[in-house]
Amino acid sequence: MPRLLTRYLAGELLKTILLTPLVLVAVIAFGPAIKPLSRNLLGGGDIFKYVFFAAVPMLEYALPFAAGFGATLVMHRLATDNEILAMGASGLSPSRIFRPVFVLAAVLLLVMLALVEFLVPMFWSRMESLLAHDVTRLLASAVERGEAFSMGDTRIYADDVLVQEAPEDSTADTRLVLVGVAALQLDPSRRPETEFTADYATMDLYRLEGRSVLKLVLGDATLFRAGDSTLVRLPTAEPRAIDLGRGFRLGVKMLTLPELYEVRAEPDRFPGLAGGVARLRDLLLRDATHRFVAETLGRGDPIELSDVTRDAVWRLASYEDATFADGFFRIGSPVVETTFADGRTKRVRGATLRLEESWRDGEVVFDAELLEPVAVGGPPEERTDALRFRNLGIRSERLGADEEASPVEIVARARGVDVASIESPALRSEFESRLADHARAVQSLRWDIDGRLQQRLAQAFMGPLLLVLGSVLAVRMRTSPPLTVYVLAFIPAILDIVLISGGEQALRRGPDPWGYLLIWSGNLILGGICLVAWFRLRRN
Repeated sequence: MPRLLTRYLAGELLKTILLTPLVLVAVIAFGPAIKPLSRNLLGGGDIFKYVFFAAVPMLEYALPFAAGFGATLVMHRLATDNEILAMGASGLSPSRIFRPVFVLAAVLLLVMLALVEFLVPMFWSRMESLLAHDVTRLLASAVERGEAFSMGDTRIYADDVLVQEAPEDSTADTRLVLVGVAALQLDPSRRPETEFTADYATMDLYRLEGRSVLKLVLGDATLFRAGDSTLVRLPTAEPRAIDLGRGFRLGVKMLTLPELYEVRAEPDRFPGLAGGVARLRDLLLRDATHRFVAETLGRGDPIELSDVTRDAVWRLASYEDATFADGFFRIGSPVVETTFADGRTKRVRGATLRLEESWRDGEVVFDAELLEPVAVGGPPEERTDALRFRNLGIRSERLGADEEASPVEIVARARGVDVASIESPALRSEFESRLADHARAVQSLRWDIDGRLQQRLAQAFMGPLLLVLGSVLAVRMRTSPPLTVYVLAFIPAILDIVLISGGEQALRRGPDPWGYLLIWSGNLILGGICLVAWFRLRRN
């Protein structure tokens, strides 16, 4: 008989508890889809996928309240029908009567742990990926709204857009033809670096192994580079390709439990810190370039640079002395030799050469100014005040740069640089600033992970506590309406969610003991109310 009653009670609880979250989730899962629908980011078939993906994260909050509500209804009905009284009169103790409730609470705890630690992060990732995977729709939607479309460090504006699937003259998956285009590239400090304007442009989208790569080609374009105030008109212009990765920004909430511990152990690999790692890589390249030039000049060896602007090779053939001060290399009595693509060579001698390092379009370049130039072995120069050479670059292989270095290796190299030995005050200051910024970002990421771990654990325990509280209060207050009983359990549960959220925010700012107390205080309140109601139920 006790086993029969246990199966009967467990069956009634399960039917109601399973039915209640289905109803709740079916209603509230449409809420997250309202914003992307209003922005035209979801197609007809994607709406149902998005709602399905949103249903699982909604269970994190719906399941505890549904369990408490279902347990309240079932136990209150059993109590008002005197079935609980009959069980007690037949010799069953309160612990034996409530055994199915406690077993279901334990099962619910395991379900909640699996939900918050594995399923919810996976489905958050699916939701974001569904919104971001179709870049063509995102761009078309932005153009229709008259807004800029952001891709990495590039901002694109257009008056109109035409989408072509699988263009015949290209291996791209999708081609977008843009009309009235303006593209803006930002430097690592998020300031405008290069601006393109064009009457039309084509944007080809390539999808490779789940990643999206965009290639933009502008026709009849005007280019303005802020670094050297250059304004150029080109028949075609090709900004650097943009690797969008998986198409969305991976957040801590999208990481499962094993992934959280992996990221905490090696935070430099986290995609959210990729921007800081890229800036450190750029600084390493700048430092290597500066040291290469300084060491070469110190030995008195010639320096060979690529003149990209004129498709030529620029060579500092000879000089008397070289110093670095005020952000410039000052070279005395230089002889500059320029070899063009057609084989022509021009040599010029000057009184002084000023060599300034700059960062443009993701590369280290030099601007040179030769004072009092005099042609060697040819007709005299037309201008006698100065000659200027722009965008002179050094090949990366001569600098020993490792293009395949992992984020961990890049950060380790940056930390191993003797910052005090950097001659350029500006570069030294930026190096120190970027290293400090990265250290703060790593610390913030680890605090964020710690807060998320505690939040998930506390959220998982709230479900079983609310289930037990609703069951005990329903029997204890059998003369009251069931909704009144549920409200009494509902209020501390809402307080628990608020406290969990507040504690998580506190822990994200640092390992504060008050943060741990705050995040668990809601569960302590629920547990305390459960104990008080249970002991009063046993006594009566």
